[in-house]
Amino acid sequence: MNFSIVQSSFEAAAKQAGLLGTLFWWDLGANRIDHDALVERARAAGLDAALLPAAVKPSTAFKRAWHTAARRISDDLLVREIAETPDQIVVAVVREHPDVANLDLRYQVLARAAFAKRAATVSLLEPHPVLDPLPALFAHYSAITTEDIRAMVLAFVRRSGVSIRHAGGVYFIPPALSGTLRALTDVLGEVGANTVWVLPVANLGNAAVTLGALARDTLDAEITAVEAELAAFDARDVDTRDSTLQRRLKRFDELRARTNLMAGALSFRADALHEKLVALEGDVKRRLLGEALTLPISPTIGLSSEQPIEAFDADVGF
Repeated sequence: MNFSIVQSSFEAAAKQAGLLGTLFWWDLGANRIDHDALVERARAAGLDAALLPAAVKPSTAFKRAWHTAARRISDDLLVREIAETPDQIVVAVVREHPDVANLDLRYQVLARAAFAKRAATVSLLEPHPVLDPLPALFAHYSAITTEDIRAMVLAFVRRSGVSIRHAGGVYFIPPALSGTLRALTDVLGEVGANTVWVLPVANLGNAAVTLGALARDTLDAEITAVEAELAAFDARDVDTRDSTLQRRLKRFDELRARTNLMAGALSFRADALHEKLVALEGDVKRRLLGEALTLPISPTIGLSSEQPIEAFDADVGF
């Protein structure tokens, strides 16, 4: 059956019984668009610019370029970064020579390329078929490409939805974000060879109960994963301690917002989830600040579907 026919029947049911939410999945093809053009497309579609990827930094574009060149290389050659300084990045094509007698590896540098950070230019210090495409690849990756578009979509669903499969790929988006989802799909359809599917879910039968249980289990699994990461965290690693813990605090804020969003949309109690989040957040703050903190328990939410919710966005769904 044609998907548009299925979609039309689901839309009709949602109009009659009420919209419970929307199932969303996608397939990204080739994408390349200048950042300014993407901003303009988003403005025309009504998509919040805060959801867009940032403009690509020149040094990032060069790193993507040489990594792409490295994937096209033959088995006996490698592309390796020689150095990155405040002024430049230098990479080289090398040939690896196993020294069986001495149980060692030796490398022969065949050609080098340098990226000048201030001028944002690529220089080929020696010609070589592997490095010759670097200027063109740098120009390509200076724009927004599929990698950036994928990150944008994933950021939206991780903040605004829950996966209805353990492997990911298909996401449930609450009604409060229907407008944002519609704008996002409009932009995706305009910036590249992308296909998106949106399927409204009618508030019929046990749909809310089933999706509510699934959402609660999914959120609980995410909180448990963060708990496991904290259990394995080595506070003695000073270089990563503070930044890692600060990222965890941000993660807790995102999980709490998404829990509120889903509990309100699907009318399930989220007390246990909030209690876990509060306990974990307290643990992180004690590690970060080095002192005992007493944090209030979040109020009970999700008792009614009428409770107001504050909305804040060749790989299928990944």
